[in-house]
Amino acid sequence: MAPGAIAVRGGRIAAVGDPQSVRTAHTDLGIEDLGEALLAPGLVDVHCHLEWALTGGMAAGGEFGAWLNEFLRAAGALSADDLATAAEIGAVNALLAGTTTLWDSGPTGAGAAAMERVGIGGYCSLEIFGTGDAASVSQSLARFADGRAKMVPSSASGVTVGISPHAPYSVGPALWGHLIEDPEYHQMPWTTHLAESAAEIHAIAEGTGTIATALAQRNVRPGQWPASTPMTVIERIAAARALRDGMIAAHCVELGANDPSLLASAGVAVAHCPTSNAYLGCGVAPLAALHDAGVTVGIGTDSPASAGSYDVRAEARACRRVQDAAGYPISAARAVQMATRDGADAMGLSDAVGTLRVGLRANMVAVTPAAHLVGGDPHLAFLDAASSVDSVWIDGDRKVNAGMVCDETLVNVITQIAKARRTVC
Repeated sequence: MAPGAIAVRGGRIAAVGDPQSVRTAHTDLGIEDLGEALLAPGLVDVHCHLEWALTGGMAAGGEFGAWLNEFLRAAGALSADDLATAAEIGAVNALLAGTTTLWDSGPTGAGAAAMERVGIGGYCSLEIFGTGDAASVSQSLARFADGRAKMVPSSASGVTVGISPHAPYSVGPALWGHLIEDPEYHQMPWTTHLAESAAEIHAIAEGTGTIATALAQRNVRPGQWPASTPMTVIERIAAARALRDGMIAAHCVELGANDPSLLASAGVAVAHCPTSNAYLGCGVAPLAALHDAGVTVGIGTDSPASAGSYDVRAEARACRRVQDAAGYPISAARAVQMATRDGADAMGLSDAVGTLRVGLRANMVAVTPAAHLVGGDPHLAFLDAASSVDSVWIDGDRKVNAGMVCDETLVNVITQIAKARRTVC
């Protein structure tokens, strides 16, 4: 691959091209030679839960409903301070893995402050729950309003507060419908979990199965999405007009033949989380059908609760493995695209991040290729587990150097995290 150069001014990409041309046009700028490093757009994680950074190993994988029951029990022991500490740990780990933009969702919204402190931009959606009838909607909205009031990222942080009706089994039609119809909530960034496991349809159609059992132990009945004929989860949500343009639906494993077209026509993008899907025994998302239907699919890391590590490159490798086994080979170049440009498209942020294009934010990651990969396919080298993230820049400011946080403010944050973590773990 031919050498390249990027000029950065005011936190934006000012030029992209061959080194000699870029140097000639920007003689006043300093020069940094990254050697054999592969320079790419900062990675985009379209679905993660920063507040669950400390939950790795708390719940065994295998079957989704059984895992959910175990996870809810373990997570219930974490305090708000624990979750805030976890969110900062998650954000730092994401940065070290090369992520500069992400979509976080959590029950307290602690991810917003964590993202701001670390410098990562994107969305932080506060989760909302409520499976009862119309009379219970006001209670759910009151809890959401209280949590949202505590999420106040500065206008310069690059973090936007969003909303996440958690899933159809945890948010019923009454609450979901109110959120769709209310102009204030409708205009917020939306994300949710859809068709994640086979247990989901039993929960929302019949109120039975392992998800229903897990919720029953907390005196909660799954959200009920009725239909006069057999329908998939997506078909039921679509029939209730609960899909909305710009929403990201995480997982989307259990899809019927018409579901990809329903998602595409509604303007819904998908977060592909192959590691989580495998750990929870959910299966393999049908990426071939989603791509054929024109659905934008980005990469999501989920969280350590379901074996994720906030490492988008690792998730892209997992994507290639599971899709290849399913008969839909994903090239290394396509996987890198899913981890960058497609993720930005899914989040509606392609005019700011996701590509190395003049005028966009100078969010970049430099990966040092393993010695045996130098000179080969740069996309394969970029993704390979033997290659390592060397440097990360956000708005042109270097945050990571030689694989370690180098921003002085972040070093202080990490010190504070280390102290707080000792009280949690």
